[in-house]
Amino acid sequence: MKKLIIDCDNTFGVEGCDLDDGLAIIYSLGTERCELLGVTTTFGNNTLEVVTPNTIEFMKKIGMEGIKVEAGHSDDPHKNEAALFLVDAVNNFPTEISLLAIGSLTNLCHAWILDPYFFEKVDELSFMGGITETLIIEGKQLDELNFSCNNTAAFHVLKEAKSINIATGNACLNALFSKDRFDKLAQSEYTFLRWLYEQGQYWFHRENEVFGHGGIYKWDVYAAAALLYPELFNKNVVEISPDLNSLKTGMLLGGGNRRTVNVPVVKDRKAYEEHVYGIYSIFANRRQMA
Repeated sequence: MKKLIIDCDNTFGVEGCDLDDGLAIIYSLGTERCELLGVTTTFGNNTLEVVTPNTIEFMKKIGMEGIKVEAGHSDDPHKNEAALFLVDAVNNFPTEISLLAIGSLTNLCHAWILDPYFFEKVDELSFMGGITETLIIEGKQLDELNFSCNNTAAFHVLKEAKSINIATGNACLNALFSKDRFDKLAQSEYTFLRWLYEQGQYWFHRENEVFGHGGIYKWDVYAAAALLYPELFNKNVVEISPDLNSLKTGMLLGGGNRRTVNVPVVKDRKAYEEHVYGIYSIFANRRQMA
């Protein structure tokens, strides 16, 4: 069983913001393949001043208030409780910690500044972020919103980190979640899944208004699944060469040093979609039984 820490910019429940960080947390809690040691907060979908209290409240809403939530800091590594927590965790469990980083990479960069051997002690990392080509959805260009939030932090992390999976924005386009399948949650025997259905309506509505594709991309869940259920994906070794300038737009192909990473590609979209909803049901069942 993996020891997991999720570093996120969770805005589940914040009006007008994405839900996928929260869905990734629920997904990770539903699987039997990891023990969630804590959640650290960073910026991206919104500011830390919004993300941190929202994440604390979210963990209460899903009945998981016992799991630590450590606040990030945008500037000072020594004032960054999230970074300090990450450093302590990898020192307590060297080469046993898996990191799921689904917001800006500031906390991971700060952890490395605090401990230059930080990445040597991490088992594996799975990121959601970055692009390898212009991100187009239904003819409209979408900005990259994770690595570009702090391009300097992203540059150092991508340079120093060892075993990396990256769920790029482009890769995530292979897994659109349909509205029809999501609507089935409304008829679920589980109160939690009916609540999840209600919470998700505005996201589907917004995506349909903007892109007209009638579904959602659960970007962060893709990165979580690639880490915890790699058998659902084809390994896809890609050479990247990011530099500070290219990362201003999240572009992984620039003029920097070359390295290889895995950009996993989902094997079967429908099977993957059903797998994710199956994990939600497992979590809902545990919560209802508690």
